[in-house]
Amino acid sequence: MLSFTIVLFAGFSTVSASYGELFQQFNSSTFELMRFLTHGPGKGVAYNWLAALVDDFGSRQVGSENLEKAIDFTVSRLKSEGFHNVHTQTVPNLPHWRRGDDSVTLIEPRRHRFNILAIDGSPPGDVTGEAVVVNSFAEIANYNISGKIVVIVEKWSGYGITAKYRRAANKEVVKGALGILVKSVTPFSIGLPHTGSGSRGSSLPSACMTIEEAEMLERMFKRGRKIVIRMHITSRDVGKVSSRNTVFEITGSTYPSEIVLLSAHMDSWDVGQGAIDDGGGMAVAWHALNVIKHLAERDRRFRPKRTLRAVFWTAEEQGYFGSKIYYNNGSTKGAEKFFFVSESDQGAFRPSNWNSVLRFQGNEFQMKKLDEIVKIINNYGIPLSVLESTDQGDIGFWAKEGVPSVSYEPDKGANYYFYFHHTEADYMTIFNDGDLEYTTAIFAALAHIIGNMDDWN
Repeated sequence: MLSFTIVLFAGFSTVSASYGELFQQFNSSTFELMRFLTHGPGKGVAYNWLAALVDDFGSRQVGSENLEKAIDFTVSRLKSEGFHNVHTQTVPNLPHWRRGDDSVTLIEPRRHRFNILAIDGSPPGDVTGEAVVVNSFAEIANYNISGKIVVIVEKWSGYGITAKYRRAANKEVVKGALGILVKSVTPFSIGLPHTGSGSRGSSLPSACMTIEEAEMLERMFKRGRKIVIRMHITSRDVGKVSSRNTVFEITGSTYPSEIVLLSAHMDSWDVGQGAIDDGGGMAVAWHALNVIKHLAERDRRFRPKRTLRAVFWTAEEQGYFGSKIYYNNGSTKGAEKFFFVSESDQGAFRPSNWNSVLRFQGNEFQMKKLDEIVKIINNYGIPLSVLESTDQGDIGFWAKEGVPSVSYEPDKGANYYFYFHHTEADYMTIFNDGDLEYTTAIFAALAHIIGNMDDWN
């Protein structure tokens, strides 16, 4: 491995100066780190780590026994692996919604039971009414929806834009309706409904349908057929519950109070096994720190000057509750300085083209440094770009405070990820060979370089 490394870097010597100071300082060690992960002893480790979690505990909805047992299991593993400061942080007063034996049935023009998933927060209800089918909120004004079931068959325009329709039950425009059905927020389907948040606080029973069945209703409605639907939703809120964030780290040797954060979320919805959302993100954060810890035991170049910390958030799916508690209770007291924050929560897939990006929020000096780091990653053969974005998910609390932040979005994250997102199909099978290794290589490179570089300026 060492002879291969030396030969490869000889070809970079003429360009290293133009790539910046970080390239000259960290290119060799970062290559060795990424090589270890993708073609060395690190290959397959993250996959096996994640499979043991999601296969044994399954989906991990807030309020479930599965989630809390998965947290206990993870904490035990982290302690046995020798990480520093392994602990959990209680996140109280979380909404506890439990899915029931829900059904939505077409009564006219024929009998047909739909494949649906109630939307998180939906109240129970048993209603029957004629359906009005629309493609947008604006179209609802064209119909009298009083006493009717509104079916929204929206166009996929990317997740961020399209997901607003899953929140339809709380919109003033549907006032007077009996219930809400929404085409699942996805660009593609093989007969699977997608769940998600959106109905908390509404009095209207609401559910997501498959693309196929929603578009069938749209065609019927356009032909002038009378459509009658019964919604029998038994899902309900069952009070409040607590859960826990999971924290572990490698304490920095020189600047232990300066934190380089890698994060993902432990919780999932109650369907599938939460492998891509967001088990993959957890596996990547864990494996990045684990490999750096292992290499640091024999090579001081990998000993981080700053503390490398990972946090597995809870209650992300309900609205970033875990990260908000951590931010408010743990990171604003002045004892620690967050030097960099990151997350992976849009698919831990290997980049296959230059549409793979680190969504970045920060200033121009930080952007320049990040560009230098990404060039080092690119030189390993990984196509990755930097895109300025305020879409930072769980780490948005720190980003708004001025801490440089990145959220990873692979090229498959824009569409392919959402084929499986929030469905019964979210299983380990989705990952291909190299996905977790190459995504870990990206985050390990970020942690290694940012954990040891002088500063951002």
